[in-house]
Amino acid sequence: MNPIKKDLVRYERALNRFFGIPASDRKPKDREKLLTTLGVPNPGEFLGMHIPLWHARIDELLDPTSTDMLPISIGHSYVNWVRGAIRSLPKDSRVKVFSSKIKLTGLKKAIGELLGKMKGKKPRDFYVENVQLVEKVHKDTHITVIDDEGSSHDLYISRFGCIGEYIFGGLPEILQLPCQPFQFHVTPQGEEILIKPVEKGINIYLDDSLSSEYLLKNSDWITDGVARCDALGDVIGSALRYGHYIGTEKGEVYTIDNIEIFHLDSEDVKIHEPIFEFLPKKIHPQDSRKRKALEARVKKRYTATYDKEFGRIKENWPSIERYLSELKRYIREYTGEPFELTLSKIKNNLRKKR
Repeated sequence: MNPIKKDLVRYERALNRFFGIPASDRKPKDREKLLTTLGVPNPGEFLGMHIPLWHARIDELLDPTSTDMLPISIGHSYVNWVRGAIRSLPKDSRVKVFSSKIKLTGLKKAIGELLGKMKGKKPRDFYVENVQLVEKVHKDTHITVIDDEGSSHDLYISRFGCIGEYIFGGLPEILQLPCQPFQFHVTPQGEEILIKPVEKGINIYLDDSLSSEYLLKNSDWITDGVARCDALGDVIGSALRYGHYIGTEKGEVYTIDNIEIFHLDSEDVKIHEPIFEFLPKKIHPQDSRKRKALEARVKKRYTATYDKEFGRIKENWPSIERYLSELKRYIREYTGEPFELTLSKIKNNLRKKR
């Protein structure tokens, strides 16, 4: 049972009264009264923070028709101040703010659909148990929800690069590559949202806790998994970066943050260290002879798996083209180019590769 359900109902009533006041007529005392109902312990102190346009940002944060939990541009010089202020709110207050948004924005249904994909059946209900702002270059919110069976699920609500991830998201399934489920949602207010599980597994490039012994023992499946992902990424023009690959307990690899795709022109730069260079450096940092020998072995395996996967992509091209054609409106919006031009670049890319 939702532990803050009664408080949430009371807060939503106060919220409706507050937003019934025209923005130009809202007074600090109106906001203070609403924040008190929200459970903010020192509402006057919260209102008095020295952040430009702070009262307007508070209104944006509390707006039940907006999914945004960080009402400021991620590149703004005051973003850390605003993030810190919102993080300072009590846990139950953050939960009530977000919970009040999920009905009018349609997130309630969209989250339920994603949970259905994750569990194999859609839950009858769920409630939000925790909300955190993610400190990363993407504007993501980390939420924890509890379904009607008592199971806990950690999810990201992403507002950045959603169309790119949405377009890419159906491709691994066509090729039977490991992938995470996701739910793309456009709110009635026109916000594009991507809901996805928090990744489970090891971050192959960024997890510093992985020992040399672990990487050596598991180098074969890591190499195979990365090679398969790279083949698809190269064809579709993914901008591969550090932190892109997640390894699972099942010995599989999938990619995350596929927000940048269709980098298909020759001048496009990809910041990426191949796995056949990365693994030997991590496993034998001080022994150049062993490092070179391992690199030769890993590169041979990588190339064989990459070529095999590239062949599978060619075999499955009719299905891939059909899938992309179904998303031509989104692809045109994403690239700013006619869909036919993007498709021809992919086909040319497919012909040029090994």
